[in-house]
Amino acid sequence: MKKLKAFIFTLMLFFASSSYVYAICDATELNTLRSVAANVRASYEEMRELLDPSEYTPPDGTTEDGYEAYYTFFRIYVTNLTEDIYIEVHNDANGETNTYTYEDSDNGTITFDWADIYLMANYTIKVYSSDNTNCSGTELYTLYLTTPRFNQYSTYDMCDGAEDFYLCYEYLSIPDDVSFGKFVELIERYKNGLIDDDGNEVEDSEKEENGFIQFLGDHYIAIIIIAVIIIAAGVTVTVIIVKKQRSRIV
Repeated sequence: MKKLKAFIFTLMLFFASSSYVYAICDATELNTLRSVAANVRASYEEMRELLDPSEYTPPDGTTEDGYEAYYTFFRIYVTNLTEDIYIEVHNDANGETNTYTYEDSDNGTITFDWADIYLMANYTIKVYSSDNTNCSGTELYTLYLTTPRFNQYSTYDMCDGAEDFYLCYEYLSIPDDVSFGKFVELIERYKNGLIDDDGNEVEDSEKEENGFIQFLGDHYIAIIIIAVIIIAAGVTVTVIIVKKQRSRIV
């Protein structure tokens, strides 16, 4: 009887140890999970939705029939999730951290919105192994996504003719640290050819070239008139000379 009990006890230990070994997260599984995690992608898309007329007041001089207002926001997509992984998303603009699993997805795609387009949002997306694996809770991969901020200066009349200047872009991926006074100063310097599209100082040779181009642009009407006069005078002189030469020959 004692031998039988010892045998049963040994058998139980064997199965217990076998189960424990089976639950170990080995290097092969971990490498596979990391490959799966590396396929996760993040992107964003600008979205516009028509607002209900009851949600806004049309500007003076317009009616609801002739005016439409839109709500603009960014839609974030995180794709390629599987049942073996989940993600933790942190937004530094509002300090929020949210967790999404495959069950929260639409066939592996997580979707959420960022409404405050006047703020640049930096997303840190960490990918972990799920409870469906032997490596549950292991951090596998990290990816990043930044949504730009809407640039209110892009709507100003001063940006007319300076659309290629970086402070006139509709969206910017730089902090909002340029005051209005600085913006006006930089626009003037850009239009005078002193800085390039990115706001960098240009070489002296480029300044001279830009200045000449600017001069042509500012005085192109006078230049055309002068050119026409010169050409007309040249034609007149040629005609007179030809006539005189012909008269001599005759």
